[in-house]
Amino acid sequence: MNTMPLITIVTPSLNQGNYIGETIRSVVLQDYPYVEYIVIDGGSKDNTIDVIKQYKDKITYWHSIPDHGQANAINQGFQAASGSIVAWLNSDDMYLPGTLYTVAKHFIAEPETD
Repeated sequence: MNTMPLITIVTPSLNQGNYIGETIRSVVLQDYPYVEYIVIDGGSKDNTIDVIKQYKDKITYWHSIPDHGQANAINQGFQAASGSIVAWLNSDDMYLPGTLYTVAKHFIAEPETD
C-alpha cells in the first residue's frame, strides 16, 4: 500500500515562453513518483503554449484561457487539485532535484504540518 502523499504542483503562466520550459522540467524530472502537475496559462501570445505542449504527456492538466491574473490562475489550479499536499511554482522558478521527495518525507514525519 502506498503511504506516500500525492503532491499537486500548480504553475500559473502568462507569456513566459523563455522560462517555463525550465520550470516544467524542474517538476517532471523530480525523483518523486506521486505528482499531479497542473499548468494554468492565462492566454499567452508568445511561444508558451508550444513549450507546454512539448511536455503535455508529463502534465496532468493544462489549459490556456484568459484569466484575471496570477492569483486567479493559482486558485483555478488549486480547485482542480486532488493532492493532499498542494503548492504553486511560478513559471520562472525551479525546484531543485529531490525537493518533492524531501517535502513528502517531512509531511509523513510531521503529519500535523499545514
